[in-house]
Amino acid sequence: LIIELAFIAVASAATSTVLRIRTADGSVLRVPLPNDDPDSTLSSILASAGVELEDDDLKCQVILLGGPGGGGNDSATLDVSPSGADGTKTAAELGLKHGSMITVLPPPMEKKGADGKSKSQKEDNNDDRFDPFPDLAKSTSYSAASRRARALSGASRRMTYGDISRVRSAMHSVEPQSKGPLTRVYVCQVGAARFQSHCIVNPPKNKKKQPQNTKKKEEPRVENRVALLFGTINKERVDQGRKKAQTSLSSTREDDKMCEVAKVHAVWEPPNQKPTLGGKHYDEACLLSTYAADATDEKPTKETATDRAVRVAGWLGLRPLGWMFSYADEDRHEDGDALPVHGRDAAVGARLQIETMRRSGREEGRKFVTLALDGRMGATEAFQLSDVCVQMVAENALSPPVADESSESTRFVDLKDPVVVSGDETKRLDSVLLLVNTAMLSHVGLYSGGTDAPAGGNVKRASGALLVKTRKRILAALEEGGDGGTLKELCDFDVLLALDSLIGREESERLCSLVRKYARGQKRGAALDGHLKLTLRSVLGG
Repeated sequence: LIIELAFIAVASAATSTVLRIRTADGSVLRVPLPNDDPDSTLSSILASAGVELEDDDLKCQVILLGGPGGGGNDSATLDVSPSGADGTKTAAELGLKHGSMITVLPPPMEKKGADGKSKSQKEDNNDDRFDPFPDLAKSTSYSAASRRARALSGASRRMTYGDISRVRSAMHSVEPQSKGPLTRVYVCQVGAARFQSHCIVNPPKNKKKQPQNTKKKEEPRVENRVALLFGTINKERVDQGRKKAQTSLSSTREDDKMCEVAKVHAVWEPPNQKPTLGGKHYDEACLLSTYAADATDEKPTKETATDRAVRVAGWLGLRPLGWMFSYADEDRHEDGDALPVHGRDAAVGARLQIETMRRSGREEGRKFVTLALDGRMGATEAFQLSDVCVQMVAENALSPPVADESSESTRFVDLKDPVVVSGDETKRLDSVLLLVNTAMLSHVGLYSGGTDAPAGGNVKRASGALLVKTRKRILAALEEGGDGGTLKELCDFDVLLALDSLIGREESERLCSLVRKYARGQKRGAALDGHLKLTLRSVLGG
């Protein structure tokens, strides 16, 4: 911070020494010399005026006009930044007198680069921040607005009602949100059961047999996992049970209310998941680092497993429409008030939704669901995240979660800045205010492998590679000659993704196109040509 002090000798009969400080926005503050002590440092004088030298937003240049003796127009440049030594100089050393003025100037304009942005603009997170809901976005944080209001209020530090109103406008108002863009979600029962089976870790077999009367049933050990949901967004009537009588074939149904629903057709688990805290907490980094990486992070040069999953899903006519996580801790049902989604889960889901909105657009990307599955029993609940929750996560308003979740409950979220809840200000938020209850129904996804598929899936849980049994079944279907049996075996998203890594991209796209036709009932036009059959036999070891 660079300072230039202008000494203006003003005759005054006042007993106390009053200094004038012109702030960076041009307003003039009258500040008494602290304790009327000439040994007061320059930093303490600026601090009494509300100038916080350590804040990046308030760093400025201060110019000293006139010499310490009060005569002439000489100026001196002083550095009072945290790394400078001039901030410790006293008022007596600088020759400050009653009526002297300290002018704080903003930093000089920076030269813009070839992209039209200065260095500070590039470093400002707000410039590159994607606002999922611009109507709810705050241009400045509560802390910055509060500091500015205190600085403009002068030495009295008393804010007017207008100042309080402006500061309050920088706070988010969090209220329960009753409806989301989706009315209901259809969850693939095959994919959900397979996901739950992957969460169960089989304990090592004990060779010593216990007596039958002392043998106790041990609860299965659960390692929580995450999965990305692929599916479609469809429209259907709100009231599915009511049947309307038609007087003729030309009767219209325009008066029926329609709603948008999400249908999950594939549940994809990222490979090589590493749960923490002994399996209690899922590994969200395997999704966030590849799907919702920050703009400042370096993009991987090689296509990641998540990128391949999104690409293959696009060939099948699917899009990311949500995520699923498992839990197995008792505090999710404490005090009889069941709430499976806690603060950390909402933050992860919000980051995934923000990236989906960035890729698919705000209107389509906001149709995003969060599924919470009990790893012990398989019970699943569906939620959507409130708009203000997603926007606050985009503004990085939530404090980092606790490292050890076993030490305290994670239902309540600590915030960096206060928000307004029912008219009161708080920095501790209940996660229930961030959720939107969503109706959930069950169905069999088109690319789940069907109800005849193995309960554990057709690929290895850790790596996602094809199982030996899966290879043999596909080869046997190819040898039978009929394309229907082969395409039925290939109606599994995990199998198609594993084959994508073994065959070329062009062959993989053609194969997905045929499987898509077969899954949607267009069996007559779905036939494997000789080249695809030969390719499959070669990679499957036939």
